[in-house]
Amino acid sequence: MKRRSLYALGSCFFLSHFFLEVVSFFILTRYTDSPLMWTLALLYDFYAFVPQGIYGALRDRFFPRVNFARIGAALLAAAAALMQLSVSPYAVIAVLSVGNGMVHIHGAEETLRRSPGHLTPSAVFVAGGSFGLITGRLLAGTGLSGWWMIAAAALAALPAEAAERLSPPALPENLKRYRFADRSLPRWALIALAVLAVAMRSYMGYGVPTAWNRTVPQTVALFACLGAGKALGGLLADRLGLRKTVLLSTLGALPFLLCGNRNMPLSLIGLLLFSMTMAVTLGLLVSVLPDAPGVAFGCTTLGLAAGTFPAFLFQIGSFAVNCVIVAALSVFSFLILWIICAKEKINDV
Repeated sequence: MKRRSLYALGSCFFLSHFFLEVVSFFILTRYTDSPLMWTLALLYDFYAFVPQGIYGALRDRFFPRVNFARIGAALLAAAAALMQLSVSPYAVIAVLSVGNGMVHIHGAEETLRRSPGHLTPSAVFVAGGSFGLITGRLLAGTGLSGWWMIAAAALAALPAEAAERLSPPALPENLKRYRFADRSLPRWALIALAVLAVAMRSYMGYGVPTAWNRTVPQTVALFACLGAGKALGGLLADRLGLRKTVLLSTLGALPFLLCGNRNMPLSLIGLLLFSMTMAVTLGLLVSVLPDAPGVAFGCTTLGLAAGTFPAFLFQIGSFAVNCVIVAALSVFSFLILWIICAKEKINDV
C-alpha cells in the first residue's frame, strides 16, 4: 500500500474525529456551570467509552452494510439540538455519548480494515480527538450558538464518506497482517494485559505533574502534543517496531514527565512520548482479534474508561505521591507491553 494512500486515509478520519470531539466537548463545556457537571462528565465517560466494544461487535458482524458514521453524526446533531431546546442534560449526554461511540468505532474499523498491517492511519485518526477536544472547549467559551454544532456534526461524517471513496477497499486479508502480539501467550492473557496497560496509562494521565499549565495557549500546546504523540506512535510502530516504540513511550517519557512539572518544554516532550502508547496497545489487540477489529478497538476504550473512573472518585494532591505513582505505573506498563509484544514487526511505509 502506498504511503500516500495511508496518509490520505488517516487524514480523512483525523478530520472526522476532530469534528466529533468539537461537538462533544462544546456540549460538555456548556454544562460546566451546572451543579450536575461532575455526574454528567462521569456519565459521558461511561456511555461514550464502555459500550464501544458492543458497537464494534455489531459492526464486525454487519460490516459494511451499516454506516455507523452517519448514524453517529445524526445523534451528535440531535444532541446539539436538544441542548439548544433546553432538554434534560441527562438526555443530551446520553444521545451525545452513543453518537460519539458509533463514530469512533466506524473510524477505527475503516482505518484498520483498509490498512494492510499498518497502524499509521488508525493512529492519525485517534490523534484528531485531542485537537477537537481543545477546540470544542475553546468554542464553548465564546458566544457561538450551539446550533452551529449541527453543521460540525455533519462534518464528522463527510470525511469518512470521502475516505471510503479515495482509499483502497477494506479487504478481509488486511486484518491478518497485524502480527504485533506474541502469540505464544494465551489469547485471554494478551487481551487482559493490553487492557490493563491502557487503564494504567489512562489513570497516569491524571497524575502527570503539569503545574506550568495555567494559560489557554499552554493548554492548547498540551493537547497538541498529546495528539501529535498519538499519531507519531503509529508512524514509529510501523517503521521501528512496537518494542522500540514501547521503550520510548514508557521509560523514555518518564524523566521528562517527572522533571517537567514547572518546565513546559520538558513536560511537552514527555507528554508527546507518553501518548505514543495508544498505537502500541491497539496494534496488540487487533493482532489478537483479527476477525473483530471493532471489538479490539472497544477493548482500548474499555481500558480508558477503567483508568478514568478512579480519578473521578479520588484525587491525590501530593506532588511526591503523584510522581511515585507515575514512575511505578510507567515501569509496570513497560514490562507488560515488552512481554506481550512480538520481537519485531516492522512495516515498510
